[in-house]
Amino acid sequence: MKKIVLVLIMILLLTGCTSVQKMSLEEIINNNLNSNLTLASEHRSGYKYYLPKGLRITNQNDYNERIKSGDYTYYFFVDLTSYYNKVIEKFESRDDVYYSKAIDFKDKYGYLEIKLIKDNKYLIEIMYNYAKIEVIVRKNDINVTVANAISILSSIDYNDTMVEKIIGEELSSFSELEYNIFKTTHESNYLELVEKDVYEEQEEIIHDTDLIK
Repeated sequence: MKKIVLVLIMILLLTGCTSVQKMSLEEIINNNLNSNLTLASEHRSGYKYYLPKGLRITNQNDYNERIKSGDYTYYFFVDLTSYYNKVIEKFESRDDVYYSKAIDFKDKYGYLEIKLIKDNKYLIEIMYNYAKIEVIVRKNDINVTVANAISILSSIDYNDTMVEKIIGEELSSFSELEYNIFKTTHESNYLELVEKDVYEEQEEIIHDTDLIK
């Protein structure tokens, strides 16, 4: 009986993975945004979110986190200042990259941009719901990675009372964003750091403070 249950679970997992691989990126985003996921597994000061199974947090520093999934490292940043001020910036899609498109769903917005870095390495940048994830993956893992990333970002639930307490009284110290989640990454030194972390498995990396706060 246990063997039958195990086989059924494996079939379901394989089927789910296969269906994601066959979807377009737009379908993956729409399906996740329409899922109305309310379950939260991670709780932080001012917000909470859902971390998909198979992913684990390896580093947390204020509103920056590193999340591992197999060989890949997701760089996750939540921008409480932009949420507090309800900042909105228009995203201009590009034709010279692998994928570039704005995300607009109900009262939330963002973008997904994917660039070929070199060989078979692609930088995924996805910003949504006042948070951003960046990760470098191989081409055949793009769909699954985007699904994981949008699941995290779309599940973020902000606590307005807590955000007011954290940001409201100290707004002057957050007057200038050192890391703009509304802009895509073009700095080569950042990409080198990410590649080094993802592909050489180095645990201790100091990021350029001009890129990540």
